[in-house]
Amino acid sequence: MARVGTQALREMRRARRRRAYAQLDWIDAVYRVYVTAILSALATSFISGIVGGRPVTPAELSRALEFGPALGGLVVAGAIAAGLRSGGRGGPLVLLPADVTIVLLAPIPRAVALRGVAVRQLRFSGFLGAVIGMIAGNLAAQRLPGSYAAWVAAGGVTGVITGLAFTGSALVASGVRVGRRVAGLIGAGVLGWSVADLLGRTATSPATFLGRLAMAPVHGVGTPIFGFVIIGLPLAGLALVGGTSLEAALRQAGLSAQLRFAVTMQDVRTVILLRRQLSAEGPRRRPWVRVWGPAGRGPVWRRDWQGVLRWPAARILRIVLLGGAAGVAATAAWEGTPVLVALAGLALLVAALDAIEGLAQEADHPTLSSMLPVGRGWLVLRHLAVPVTVMVGVCVVGVAVSGALGPGGLPGVIGIGLIAALPAAVAAVVGAAVSVSVGPAINPLEIGPLANAVAGAKAAGPPLLAVLGVVPLAAARIAVNHDDSALAGAGPAAVAVLFVAATVTAAVLLREG
Repeated sequence: MARVGTQALREMRRARRRRAYAQLDWIDAVYRVYVTAILSALATSFISGIVGGRPVTPAELSRALEFGPALGGLVVAGAIAAGLRSGGRGGPLVLLPADVTIVLLAPIPRAVALRGVAVRQLRFSGFLGAVIGMIAGNLAAQRLPGSYAAWVAAGGVTGVITGLAFTGSALVASGVRVGRRVAGLIGAGVLGWSVADLLGRTATSPATFLGRLAMAPVHGVGTPIFGFVIIGLPLAGLALVGGTSLEAALRQAGLSAQLRFAVTMQDVRTVILLRRQLSAEGPRRRPWVRVWGPAGRGPVWRRDWQGVLRWPAARILRIVLLGGAAGVAATAAWEGTPVLVALAGLALLVAALDAIEGLAQEADHPTLSSMLPVGRGWLVLRHLAVPVTVMVGVCVVGVAVSGALGPGGLPGVIGIGLIAALPAAVAAVVGAAVSVSVGPAINPLEIGPLANAVAGAKAAGPPLLAVLGVVPLAAARIAVNHDDSALAGAGPAAVAVLFVAATVTAAVLLREG
């Protein structure tokens, strides 16, 4: 019976492919590939022109050789840990509810029904990893020695393996059904191994060996070939995919459909809430530390801190890692790759979207807020205090990472970082507050050029504001390049960023009084 059902499913798939090929307009497909290639080439050339910069000095090259493989390995380890966490809650496969209730319950082996979907998921992850890796290789080729083709090839190969490792680890965790806690512990161990290599300046983790492959144009291949043991993860995932839980697949299917609709509407708040449901990321029953003091004083401050102290460990770790990523990007921007200032700002914006939870919950219940005997502006201002405090701490983590990675002669790295921390935190919080308070960027009831312009401003405004918050760092670097004081460059820029953030707060968040 099972063999007959398997044969019938294969025949259905062949018929579906034949219909798809018959309906496919190959001229249109080739044209799309052609246009995509041209736009990608233009975008890459534009980014390369922005990056530019001087070639690295021997001291900077030495630091790149010392920290580069471990940092690359940390990225690979992070992808594996994220994949394990995804598999621990049901796996990366996104199915339609009908496929779960009909195909997976058919009298055929579940692995046969899921393997084609898993292959497509692996193919997409590998392609996305290759694109990101080639972009990183292109940026590295602008300043590091070695041929352009070698850097792009090394980045592309490393990206492909990293993307396959992410989906492969998720398939393994889902097929074995290890559970969220066990998957989280294994992922923490993988990350800790790479962190130990980074702190000890050694190479013992397969992820670090794969990070050496990304540095092959200046480091040589040598031992990085052992990093290819990670390629076994997607093969193991395909072999174990039949163990995927039906209940988890059905839950993933329903939430993923809602998530796609929210992304289409550019509704940031709904995307955040659905992502937390997919991750099973609920608040703790007991806070990490209890808030002491009179309950009647500062109710908004107290309530927001009570929410922060109930964050799950995964959210805290994510915010800390985002702060560290912002520090790494800021260090690279300081040392001659200014375009990475944008990456630092975007990392802080993602962290601020979690920190702004108190205000977001008020925005979720506008009727309740309107019934209070105070204006909305009063609530908004007080809900910004705790997120700014949290984000200052996140920026301090970034400053600590910059201090650890920066060269010994870097002028005033800690002082400049602390001056830039406050405007960066405020700008990221205000940008996140605009994202969750203004509402979806796309309103299906509004059409026309003006509506499109408004939707574009809603979508692009928060990221631009967050990136603007890191401008004091760039201003300090420009001052140093012109033989001026770094603090003299960062100070006025920090004041300007705070002024812009205050103006946006007054114009957008307090518009209802």
